[in-house]
Amino acid sequence: ETYLTLVERVRELLPGAALSSDFISGYCGETAEDHEQTLSLLREVRFEKAFMFAYSMREKTHAHRALLDDVPEAIKKQRLFEVIQTFNKGARERNAEEVGRQHLLLLEGTSRKSDTEWVGRTDTNKKVVIPRKQVSASPYLSSEVDLSPGDYVAVRVTEAISHNTLRAEPIARCSIAEFKRLRMAG
Repeated sequence: ETYLTLVERVRELLPGAALSSDFISGYCGETAEDHEQTLSLLREVRFEKAFMFAYSMREKTHAHRALLDDVPEAIKKQRLFEVIQTFNKGARERNAEEVGRQHLLLLEGTSRKSDTEWVGRTDTNKKVVIPRKQVSASPYLSSEVDLSPGDYVAVRVTEAISHNTLRAEPIARCSIAEFKRLRMAG
């Protein structure tokens, strides 16, 4: 409960904050109830990012010296699958909430899937794909420019492609300060 209260407070104070966590499935002594609590947490918080893996004994750790690896591999794999599915569902839902919102994108380069698209990242590390076309040189100018990796671009999200990728329409090349003014203006 304390953790959920903290999550609520973070999202209240920083509405655009992206939350990430690590999840180990099948840790020593993990019960079916423990696993269900993990799934419940994933459903409630809907993390933007997560690192998920099945537990494996590592030498020179407290668990290796003091605990018994008593969860069968098949159960670890099944629980990990359920954790990943639950995470992906929540992340897709959270990404769908981004449709219509504006973000500042740091352009990384050409998309691996199509040379007619750029790919970049938001300040919350969400991957965003945009069409490769000329855009306004700034939110306040009508002249158009070609984009280059390293440019900041104001975008409006048009689609949640998956649990970790958005599609957007570029608005204009934009500095961080210009984007802040643009967002404050409405």
